[in-house]
Amino acid sequence: MSALVVMGLVLAGAAAADAPVEVQVTLEPPVIPFHRQARYTIAVDVAGDIEVKLPDMIGKFGGVDVHDVKRDIKPLKGERKRVTETYILDPILAATYPIAPAQVLWGEGSKIVLPSPALRVRNLTEAETAAAERFEPIAGPVSAPKPFWLTWPFWAALCAGVVLVVCAVMYWLRRRERIERATSPPPAWQVAYERLRELDQRQLAQSGNFEVYYVDLSAILRYYIEDRFQLRAPEQTTPEFLGEAASSGVLSEVHQRLVASFLRHCDRVKFAQYRPMLEEMERGFEVVLRFVDETVPEPKPVAEEEAA
Repeated sequence: MSALVVMGLVLAGAAAADAPVEVQVTLEPPVIPFHRQARYTIAVDVAGDIEVKLPDMIGKFGGVDVHDVKRDIKPLKGERKRVTETYILDPILAATYPIAPAQVLWGEGSKIVLPSPALRVRNLTEAETAAAERFEPIAGPVSAPKPFWLTWPFWAALCAGVVLVVCAVMYWLRRRERIERATSPPPAWQVAYERLRELDQRQLAQSGNFEVYYVDLSAILRYYIEDRFQLRAPEQTTPEFLGEAASSGVLSEVHQRLVASFLRHCDRVKFAQYRPMLEEMERGFEVVLRFVDETVPEPKPVAEEEAA
């Protein structure tokens, strides 16, 4: 007999074929030599809407070690399913091992308890002992392989890896430099040139809109000075700005006089209701453009830029 099977049915007033719960306990094989494994399986066939709880059999095999536990759920006909748990038993000593009964819970407090067959572990037979004592012929000496770090494929792969890493680092550095150049704000003089170009295209001087013209022109100059020399030009009055520009030393005397003359002229237009002529408005535009042109920093020598 290759397996022992214990079955139990809970009929609940129905025929056996329609039993809501059917439990089967299998031990296969029931008798094994101590160097083999046995399979203890609890299989429960149940209607699809009934919940079942299988017992935890760890530690209930009379001292036999459990090598592995496998669980499976398989659909059956008639909206039924089969829930299976299989324990792989791994004994090491010859003896008879009693197994605890299997208690399966189902529904609301219902249960079924089935006895479990005992596992008998025997010693080896004479034929099994003779087979275990036979050995394969001793093979000849085997040359030990070289360590992998002494083979040419290892060094070829290492060199290729180093080249790839170097190329990847160079690509990343160049890409980061391009991204930084693309995202860094343009220099102050480029912004000033663009704003002057936009102001000239609006033709405010030619249309006689001198108040807006001088407000925008003086703002271009003040924001350029702030960005270029880090002076708080936009937030200060003309006397405050001229005083700070003189004390900071960032502007030459020529540029201080040039800026002072232009800002005072703008204040006359904005605060003293002075109506400038077209020639004066165009001259003010030329003053701001000249100041930006003369304060653009000199380009760095090529050798110095490469070193940086």
